[in-house]
Amino acid sequence: MSRVDMIHELMDDFGFDRDRLMLSWCSSAEPDKFVEAVTKMTTLARNLGPLFEKSDAPQEA
Repeated sequence: MSRVDMIHELMDDFGFDRDRLMLSWCSSAEPDKFVEAVTKMTTLARNLGPLFEKSDAPQEA
C-alpha cells in the first residue's frame, strides 16, 4: 500500500473527499506535465468547493 493510499484511507475516516489529495511526478524537464497537473488539481479543487462552509468551520481555541 502506498503512502497516498494510506492518506486516502485516513481522509475517508475523517470525512474528507479523497479527491482533495493528488500526487503527480514530474521533472524539471517536463514543464507541460507540471502545468497539466496544476491545472487539473486547480479545476478539481474549484469544483469540489470549500472544505467547510463558514458555519461548519472548526473554531479556534
